[in-house]
Amino acid sequence: MLSFKPENLRNETEVESKFIVQYLLPILGYTQHDWYQEVALGSIRLDFLAFAAQVLPFTLDANSPLSLVIEAKSPKRNLDIYTRRLKQYLTALYVKYGILTNGKDFRIYTRFADDIYLIFQCNVNEIKDKIDEVKSLVGKESIREKKEVAGIFQNIYTQRGEKKPMKIIAIYHNKGGVGKTTVSVNLAAALRKKGHNVLLVDLDSQAKSLSEKSIGTKLVHFSER
Repeated sequence: MLSFKPENLRNETEVESKFIVQYLLPILGYTQHDWYQEVALGSIRLDFLAFAAQVLPFTLDANSPLSLVIEAKSPKRNLDIYTRRLKQYLTALYVKYGILTNGKDFRIYTRFADDIYLIFQCNVNEIKDKIDEVKSLVGKESIREKKEVAGIFQNIYTQRGEKKPMKIIAIYHNKGGVGKTTVSVNLAAALRKKGHNVLLVDLDSQAKSLSEKSIGTKLVHFSER
């Protein structure tokens, strides 16, 4: 339950304190020890940086423990003009997910290679009704699960002593109706549009088709042209 009315948020500070700090981060499972505000990393200045798991020593590479960047803007600002900056943050820091919000509009982006893609959007007034979907994408436990699944596939290739023949993205959640199919199909289409060869595999434990609601894992396999 929101303890405030989004339409009453007056500035960026109130978006940060009332929406992100008091509501969003706690409901996504991030404690006060999991996130930092006003983070400076070289020339980059982040409003919020949250960790699904913290690993020492801290490194900025493909295995970085960074998990979620949150950027807050004034309610009067159009978020479209800030997507380029968010892309710069996610690609430079190897962060997988980013949230962009002005207290009215709420968006989740995911990084793939050197670009970002919008995977969820709603009005902040609607977020309490869609919070399960938001949690499945950027909740602390959900991000941990996704990393574990990715690690399983990497270990399979390592144990076999084989080189990874193609890149694999696993989109996983035990709950049905949380957007796995939507994300998978759109991501596959975007990759194909960029000229990649794509194979979309449905590992649904209920043996249903991609067009139906399912519980399981979607794998997006792709290779370079």
